[in-house]
Amino acid sequence: MKIERVECIPMVYPMKDPIYSGTGKCDARQLLLVRIYTDTGLVGLGESAPYGGPVQSTQRIVEEEIAPLLIGEDPVNTERLWYKCYFTHFQHGRGGIFISALSGVDIALWDLKGKIAGLPLYQLLGGFRSRIPVYASGGFYGTDKSIGDLVKEAEACRDRGMHGFKMKVGRTAAPFSLRVFNNSDTDCPMVTLEEDLERVAEVKRALGEGCPLMLDANTNWDFQTALKAGKEFDKIGIHFLEEPVRTDDYEGSARLAKELVTKIAGYETECMTTNYARMIRMGAMDIVQPDLSWCGGITVGMKIAALAEAAFLECSTHVWNSGIIVAASAHVTAAIQNGAVMEYDITENAFREELMVDPLRPKEDGMIELPKAPGLGVEVREEVIEKYHL
Repeated sequence: MKIERVECIPMVYPMKDPIYSGTGKCDARQLLLVRIYTDTGLVGLGESAPYGGPVQSTQRIVEEEIAPLLIGEDPVNTERLWYKCYFTHFQHGRGGIFISALSGVDIALWDLKGKIAGLPLYQLLGGFRSRIPVYASGGFYGTDKSIGDLVKEAEACRDRGMHGFKMKVGRTAAPFSLRVFNNSDTDCPMVTLEEDLERVAEVKRALGEGCPLMLDANTNWDFQTALKAGKEFDKIGIHFLEEPVRTDDYEGSARLAKELVTKIAGYETECMTTNYARMIRMGAMDIVQPDLSWCGGITVGMKIAALAEAAFLECSTHVWNSGIIVAASAHVTAAIQNGAVMEYDITENAFREELMVDPLRPKEDGMIELPKAPGLGVEVREEVIEKYHL
């Protein structure tokens, strides 16, 4: 079996209502869908993270730098193909957009590998379990969104049986804050740290002890602000604080993890096995949180999970975009012994719901059942691709 063609499909979905995090405004979803075609008719499906720029930039990397290296290759050789692509272009990109592009290709290759083997991917990768718990990921800031609105959102997720609720924090100003460079969205103003703490306390009070509350600062705080907030979160009883400081501040994150009771989770914005190895060695996080469409794909994600297991840490995949990455992350989480509760985005998202023929959704008990079909076990709707294709 040989690879004949690599197809990239850039898509954009304008959201009806914008949402806001600590680092800015999101009013559209971008998706780079990757399909790898073989000479036998089998097709692999993947997704590359387009975050931080136009989706066409990532598309160019796949089409011009990665795809030519795959033509004529056997798709089963995932390890060899990953390093062939990486070492050919490592001087151009040892991280960032190149690794994001390669991630989607790698996911598509693993989808093919499962289809060739006739096995669902979680079984091919290890098959530790066939059902996984998920937590609801939402709680964004919004125009005229009150604390009461936020509380209702959290309670609705708890009542759906979700295994936790995650909300945004960090929309506060500080000298090193990313927000000070992205302050044009005046329709959703920034908040004080005290107001942020009030939001958290009210949601925690409403959820009670039976539904864990997680927080995500999106790397927007400096160490001192994160420490001050973290000490209050210790009192409130927060399950974890995600990406409290800049991704590159391994030392700051390690100090927070040492000084706080609240667990530090991260870092979706990091990539590569070597970088996660350094963070784990330094104690920069208590919960390891790679994004498979961003960190290097399933090939790298499985190695990061193994590093976490060796350090007695949970691996909780970051999941944000389409139903493809939901499926890939669910398979990896189900395959490994230390797969923790997985993120499940609950915000408006046509790429999670509308695009997929049969999207993976949590049951009434907040569990996702892994599909029995080979590979990722998901399909996309061609008419929806046409609808949002750039």
